Amino acid sequence: MFVERLVVGPYQTNCYIMGDEETSSAWIIDPGNDENTIIRHIQRRNVTPVAILLTHTHWDHITALGGLKKHWPELEILVSEEDSPYLGPQGYNNLKQVCFDKSFWDRYEAQLGNLPRPTAYLHDGQLLQDSHLSVLATPGHTPGGLCFYHEDGQFLFTGDTLFAGSIGRTDLQGGSYPLIRESCKRLLTLPEEVQILPGHGPASTIAREQHNPYL
Repeated sequence: MFVERLVVGPYQTNCYIMGDEETSSAWIIDPGNDENTIIRHIQRRNVTPVAILLTHTHWDHITALGGLKKHWPELEILVSEEDSPYLGPQGYNNLKQVCFDKSFWDRYEAQLGNLPRPTAYLHDGQLLQDSHLSVLATPGHTPGGLCFYHEDGQFLFTGDTLFAGSIGRTDLQGGSYPLIRESCKRLLTLPEEVQILPGHGPASTIAREQHNPYL
């Protein structure tokens, strides 16, 4: 099993590729931008992506969706039901209402206007069998925010819920400060050695974030 981080797009979003060399399968977490870069890295690893896992559907985490789905038509797109309105045919108008960054919107409007539908919805406690990832519902940054925990590998994809020394913003539509605090406290009950792989910035550990000043 390997995890590779790619920093993509103007927001320096962390897109992760998690792969299994034994099965030649891979999973893409939060393809925020630069689909050609993501495609090249996956091809170099000689693995085939089977699904895209979305921690949430803010524009800086989903811009490459259409390009990846076009390249791999069988690719599944998995997200919470609560965050799904920003995908598919209705996604364009819904995103346009919440995207405060006009320069980003103007630059990537074509990609954001061609976002595919989700394949299936993810739920709290669900185990994604082939990937061995557990789904953790972590609302607060968005109503349907998710984290993905690999117990055997001792790593956790936290999206924009929990960062190194910080937590996700809650001033955007659907955000809730009380909820994100509860979500982060839930994450901090995981073993201290678990590595935190956030949506932006450097990695951390559960042990370090026990002293997070925002919690």
